[in-house]
Amino acid sequence: MSDTIPNISAFIEENFGANATYVEGLLARYQANPNSVDESWQEYFSQLLNGGQVQAAQADAKAVVAPTERAETRPSGSVQKPAKIGTQIGEDTAAKPITGPAKIIVENMEQSLTVPTATSVREMPVKLLEENRRLINEHLQARGRGKLSFTHIIAWAIIKAVNAYPRMNTSYAEIDGKPARLEHESVNLGLAIDIEKKDGSRTLLVPNIKGADKMNFAQFFAEYNDRVKRARDGKLEIADFQ
Repeated sequence: MSDTIPNISAFIEENFGANATYVEGLLARYQANPNSVDESWQEYFSQLLNGGQVQAAQADAKAVVAPTERAETRPSGSVQKPAKIGTQIGEDTAAKPITGPAKIIVENMEQSLTVPTATSVREMPVKLLEENRRLINEHLQARGRGKLSFTHIIAWAIIKAVNAYPRMNTSYAEIDGKPARLEHESVNLGLAIDIEKKDGSRTLLVPNIKGADKMNFAQFFAEYNDRVKRARDGKLEIADFQ
């Protein structure tokens, strides 16, 4: 299928989301002077403006890397993982394979190196939050139902935010060698739990609460506390981490 894209601004907004303004700025620079942008952007904008294949343009858009520096931002590129350098093991060092939940954490951390990140900061008063938390805890403690922490509240706010902005619940993958955006139906919230082992060493476990967006707060509160208790009791299963 070969066709022009009638509304380029709408197309960029649909495919680049929060990065749309940045991409439109690059487009304006390209239109003024094509050599002012990276070669991969030149190719992309040329296709976009000159009746290239719409499907190909969309595929390139979905593969875009969130901008950090211009030289690192390409419409059809990917973030390169650091090259793995062989580790020299001394005679006084023993190498032990990582297995079980820890192995899954390692794999997830390795995969996270390929994900571009951005940070957005907001400041807000928390006096009302603190007061509401105190009232809720009085209610919970009177019924022997535990204690509400600020982490519970923040985690719940994240879930509600993802529901309000479903684009935050997408991920990137290559399907049959082609870039694709994975749109997840449910929100699985990972909890980072610091655990002290019997020998005094510490480890970080990250089980998740599956389908957290389908729960009310009471259900979420119970599931959250269950994950933390089972983590500290050493009763988590592999399924809790997937």
